[in-house]
Amino acid sequence: MSKPLNHAAPITLAILLGLGTAGCDTRARAADEVASAPADTSAATPLITPQPPEVTPDTPPAGAAKPSGKGFKVSKLEYEGWRQYSANCARCHGQDALPNPVAANLLLSLGPGGPITSEQMFADIVTAGRPASGMPAYKDILTQDQIKAIYAYLKGRAEKRIPPGRPEQPA
Repeated sequence: MSKPLNHAAPITLAILLGLGTAGCDTRARAADEVASAPADTSAATPLITPQPPEVTPDTPPAGAAKPSGKGFKVSKLEYEGWRQYSANCARCHGQDALPNPVAANLLLSLGPGGPITSEQMFADIVTAGRPASGMPAYKDILTQDQIKAIYAYLKGRAEKRIPPGRPEQPA
């Protein structure tokens, strides 16, 4: 004896596979509506208003170090600070200590009125790190002399005595 055919099985299988719900898929409908609607980029793209040169936060004041073809003149300590900063700090804090959304803006932190008010405070932060903010401790990576050199470079950058870019290696 043969079994009677069950005609409901293919329909049930189609429903389980989602073939019968194409008209009910709100995600597909929402995607079609978004694709046909004009794009509103006003919230996603803020207006960019360039600052006038006299207000640019990284413009060196009159009398600051000037480029001399190869770079600009800095002390041996500041040059070593630039080297160490570039190798150890720039990936998070930005090349030339220019502001970066990943980590603290060191030009503001070490500048006048900033929260880092001394070389010792800077050294303590670099040595211990700020684990809650994602900054590792450098106590086993940098020597105190290297940290002192980085501080000298950053202090010069924060005070706008040292412009961005590669300094000339002192003799």
